[in-house]
Amino acid sequence: MNYKVVYFTRTGTSKIVAEKIANKLSCEVIQITDNMNWKGMVGFIKGGYYATKNKAVDIKIRGNLADADELIVVSPLWAGGVVPAIKTFFKTTTLSRIHLVVTSGGSTIKDSLGFKSVSNIVKSKKNEDDIINDLVSSLL
Repeated sequence: MNYKVVYFTRTGTSKIVAEKIANKLSCEVIQITDNMNWKGMVGFIKGGYYATKNKAVDIKIRGNLADADELIVVSPLWAGGVVPAIKTFFKTTTLSRIHLVVTSGGSTIKDSLGFKSVSNIVKSKKNEDDIINDLVSSLL
């Protein structure tokens, strides 16, 4: 099985998680960026608004996904769901080939239907390494 890890990050947490997963699977990491400035408190509030209202953003995929059989997508949790850039990305692929990994400070994703698997890494539970190891074990 050929995997690729795709991620979006605002603070760097999802990037760290994506790199850990890719390292364990010996696969490529691909970053998704958007055309927005999410920095600081204003960016945090704007991000929650965009996520809640399902506002679209333009994205750039920094790599080639064509040869991946399945994708591990790492996204922060904003207002109970994945970030706008990842929502936009989901429109370009089949959800059933995605293993979704959500990073958050204390909550889990509300809508997780259609994905091959969903893993919630919750900072307050200190479960990052356990969740990553469980996911990787299930893929090998």
